[in-house]
Amino acid sequence: MAKTKFSIEGAFEQLEDIIEQLSSEEISLSDSMDLYKKGVKILDKCSQTLDKTQKEIIILQEGQNDAMHKGTAFEED
Repeated sequence: MAKTKFSIEGAFEQLEDIIEQLSSEEISLSDSMDLYKKGVKILDKCSQTLDKTQKEIIILQEGQNDAMHKGTAFEED
């Protein structure tokens, strides 16, 4: 089974779907708990992805700041 690439946009769509299902009056308690657990896992993955992205941005900014302080400039390709 091929592993699909995680995307924040796809995760948000899944969360919207989960919220819609949880809003239904016809859903059982057991199904509600299953959906809730799935939503928590999706939110955790989103948080991890955003944290990783934030760290990458900080590293890139630090590299750019170091280059500016050393008098070197980045040239665009």
